[in-house]
Amino acid sequence: MTTSINTAPVWTLSSHARELERLLQEPGDQPSPAAALLCVDRQEAASLLGLASLDTRDAVEQAARALRARVCKAVVITGGMNEVYADTPQANGWLSLPAGQFAADSSAFAASAADALAKGFVAIDAIILARMAAASPEPDTAFALHSGNLPCFSLPHPTAVSGFAALSDPDLGLYAVVDSAAWVERVTAAGVRTVQLRIKDAEQPEQPEQREFVRQQVRQAIAAATKAGAQLFINDHWQLAIEEGAYGVHLGQEDLHIADLTAIRQAGLRLGISTHAYWEVCRAWALQPSYIACGPIHPTQAKAMPWIPQGNDNLAYWCALLPTPVVGIAGMNVPRTEQAARAGAAGVAVISAITAAASPEAAILQLQEALQRGRKSLPVTPPLFPKPTLSPRP
Repeated sequence: MTTSINTAPVWTLSSHARELERLLQEPGDQPSPAAALLCVDRQEAASLLGLASLDTRDAVEQAARALRARVCKAVVITGGMNEVYADTPQANGWLSLPAGQFAADSSAFAASAADALAKGFVAIDAIILARMAAASPEPDTAFALHSGNLPCFSLPHPTAVSGFAALSDPDLGLYAVVDSAAWVERVTAAGVRTVQLRIKDAEQPEQPEQREFVRQQVRQAIAAATKAGAQLFINDHWQLAIEEGAYGVHLGQEDLHIADLTAIRQAGLRLGISTHAYWEVCRAWALQPSYIACGPIHPTQAKAMPWIPQGNDNLAYWCALLPTPVVGIAGMNVPRTEQAARAGAAGVAVISAITAAASPEAAILQLQEALQRGRKSLPVTPPLFPKPTLSPRP
């Protein structure tokens, strides 16, 4: 007779010892149960795997992989001084807080994670919220609005680099995203003072001719922005940005894995980072960039993405949480730009509302007026939590 397995959303050793023991004794090719998350401390993880201890980071990471393969869809191992390790379908890495802050025991951590899962967050975001709750010195319903509770999340290839040059003007304002130096010159001539040069297919391997074309575009864009006194960010092409003496670079999450962050910082370039969810914000937070872009705030056709549009309330949440300039991006038009300003955005990134307009100059004027109206209006009250930005997979 086969005994059914308790498939509660979050397991701990104290509540599911029998199920865990049975799963770990079964052949390795057996499918794992439907539990969304296993929360154990280092000692418990070692005990489950028949190990004396987990004394190194490598040992913790290997244990998490082994447990995830056999037991649950996601695993978090607590018990470090001020850090925990998460292995989930969305991302894996170390979550750390400033020295002196400790994680709660695995049962309390599991309760907080279960609450976040019930709100619709995917495993890694639920773990982050549990980590933030554990960081609060006492029960606090607004724990997720305190930046001191926000953990740093390591990159797949951890780096010690953190802290990039501050913006010359943290009031980014209307932030035009364009694909040519000609557009940089046009929008800056129309009064835009924050611009991103985003040449399509930048992530594809480049031929020498293409690289030289991009170099010329970067060089001309820098000249136009410098003449106008604008802050120019080069999307993706960080090497050319360094070589040509650009003001700053903008990187997506995938670019953080391959860009030489040390070289960017040593060159004194400003850094902007795209984010779409808690774990991506925490990865950006660990690097202390010059600004953090949050999106997609509204539906957009600019790029195919799996993310749920965040909306203005989420933007207000990130602006309230992060003590660094926040840029709202995706689907922005005149009324949405005004809403983003009310939410507290330091910058509003716009693409087609400018480049596809019948008169880009008129559109720029209308968008800038919308920004000013929003900043003079009653600000949006941020929610205690943002809404989830990725649907949990069955």
